[in-house]
Amino acid sequence: MIVEVPIHDIKNPPVPMFPERCVNCGKPKDENLGLTLDMDIQKRSKPVQMRMSVPMCKECANRERSIAKVTLVPFLIAGLLIGIAVFIPVAIFSPEGTTPQTLAFPLVLGGFAGLIAGSIGGTVVEFFVRLLATPVFGKLVTRRPLTIFGLYSNGDELIGISARFLRKEKIAQLEFENDEIAREFIKINALEK
Repeated sequence: MIVEVPIHDIKNPPVPMFPERCVNCGKPKDENLGLTLDMDIQKRSKPVQMRMSVPMCKECANRERSIAKVTLVPFLIAGLLIGIAVFIPVAIFSPEGTTPQTLAFPLVLGGFAGLIAGSIGGTVVEFFVRLLATPVFGKLVTRRPLTIFGLYSNGDELIGISARFLRKEKIAQLEFENDEIAREFIKINALEK
């Protein structure tokens, strides 16, 4: 069920309240995990964010953390190793600069090539690790964007809930997998469906 939370003042976003039970399975809450939406605006030179504290049971929270291990960790490790493996030969074999302004050209070119190759390589490795993890995690892994795309999207996801900020409409759109929790959320926050 999709619930829309209106944001009347983008510089002071609301803090929605959640029912005191797991948003995924409905069991009593054991801990809270964070969900953050960037408002694409600054206030006193700091980015404005809508932070939500989402209740989870121990089992769902651990499952959420294990999904992060399947997605983020392979991307970072493979990206770093591939980036270093590309940086070294490019920096060694690129032409030296002849002026004071171009003396660091090999390092800059190597860094750029390493960044691009690491991003692409990390994404490819993450994709294949996700394919291997699909039998274990099912749709929990497949419906999330790859890490490189997640960095540029204005949304966040946890087990049982995903959130997006729609700037033009000034709305935070929350998609609950558990309709009963969504109805309680609407009631607690006095939202219209």
